[in-house]
Amino acid sequence: RVDRQAERDFFFIEDGGWDSHKGVEKALYTKFGEVNYALEEFVAELKAQGTFDNVVIVTHSDFARTLTPNSNAGTDHGWSGIQMVISGAVKGGLINQYPRLAEGSEMDAGRGRLIPRYPLEGMMMPVAEWMGMEPAQASQVFPNLGRFNSSHLITKETLFK
Repeated sequence: RVDRQAERDFFFIEDGGWDSHKGVEKALYTKFGEVNYALEEFVAELKAQGTFDNVVIVTHSDFARTLTPNSNAGTDHGWSGIQMVISGAVKGGLINQYPRLAEGSEMDAGRGRLIPRYPLEGMMMPVAEWMGMEPAQASQVFPNLGRFNSSHLITKETLFK
């Protein structure tokens, strides 16, 4: 960062193979193992370099999966998913309410497609603030922010130490 004269960096990585329309159990076992190993190694290196408090890792997916299997022992596209924010600067713990993962629950729109309770913006807004976004810029950076219940938005103070 010093050589590039950058105050903050943003890197994006993509990891395919999550679209498990068949054989979901084996696919998830493999993918979760890969992600766990990669995160363990990356976090260990950040800690060794003394930079873990200065880095935020955020997971994101453009869609989730159904809770119920399809005819190929896989899952189909869904709407609600779980995301993680990892950093030495994060307070840790479960921030939002974990959904009741049950077919026929109050969040189930049918076939295990859960309706999201919390918007992605709720998690990304404090991360954007941590990266330098001023609170007054929130509606420009997140134009759909006004469509959500403000109690479902996370503050920077709630997420970060």
